[in-house]
Amino acid sequence: MPPPELRPAPGLEAALAAALEGFLESIQQALAAQGAPPLPAPALRFFTHRLDAGRALAPPAPGAPGVLELNLVYLERESWESSRATIGHELAHLVVFHLHPRRRIPPHGTLWQRIMRDWLGLPPERTHHFSSEGLSVRRQRRWPYRCGCQDHALSTVRHRRAERGAAYRCRHCGETLHFTGES
Repeated sequence: MPPPELRPAPGLEAALAAALEGFLESIQQALAAQGAPPLPAPALRFFTHRLDAGRALAPPAPGAPGVLELNLVYLERESWESSRATIGHELAHLVVFHLHPRRRIPPHGTLWQRIMRDWLGLPPERTHHFSSEGLSVRRQRRWPYRCGCQDHALSTVRHRRAERGAAYRCRHCGETLHFTGES
């Protein structure tokens, strides 16, 4: 049985939908002025298990709608202006994906900044300043390794690769890292 879908409180959900609709209206006008096709309205999803304020998921194919994932804890705890800026920030990423579906463009490059500033009327800021207190975030396990000069902590992915034969070297002394067996 899948976990229940996270939803914001009804008042917040209505405000988010209104903000998204307002941003989409500005975006559609700017796209039309450029002769570009309209941006499909994205789906909204919510999460509580990560530290980021939001994430834009590119559409599976050009012309298909993307997804905006928003941190429900931040939305409910922070100011409305911060929440509105987060929606605009992630929506600007979807516009970049829409305009250049098969190109790798810097996520916070000049096009993204121009969309934020000129189309959405928001400051092009890359990071949020929200408190992460009270968030339940899964921490990645670290595995102890040693070289000739110091201790190292490898991620589970690198530890598994090392078990299959990959070799990692210390950046300081150049020796191969060896698993200490302690965890």
